[in-house]
Amino acid sequence: SGTGLLKLLGIPAIALAATRSLSAAALIGLSANAVNQLDTRPGRALKAFLLGACVLRGPAQAYAVGAVVLLPYDLREMAMLGDGGSNLLGAVLGFGSVERFTGTRRLALIAGLGALTALGETRSLGALTERTPLVSSLDRLGRRPA
Repeated sequence: SGTGLLKLLGIPAIALAATRSLSAAALIGLSANAVNQLDTRPGRALKAFLLGACVLRGPAQAYAVGAVVLLPYDLREMAMLGDGGSNLLGAVLGFGSVERFTGTRRLALIAGLGALTALGETRSLGALTERTPLVSSLDRLGRRPA
């Protein structure tokens, strides 16, 4: 779709302009896509973002307050994060990762996110989440029963 192409090219282009680094742009683009791929059930992308913000600390935590405020509304299906919100939060994690990871660690993270993207394009990350008991329990936490 047109918006998919815009996100695919636009997010890394903005990241490249902001960081002047190809590896940073790749990391930010892949991070945005990863969180967006998780946004298939209420609360899933916000929970992933909050986990990432806790790991990264720093600037990502400033956005965590907003994510915590949105989470009950998303879980109860009163509001929807959507592509724009999930891509934004993923990009925030990407920018935070750029500050924290350099060299080999950054390349490893890019490879891991690239593999996750490839997996998400060929299989359902939601189905994988639901088949993994601990992850499935955390995923359902706070959500309305199906």
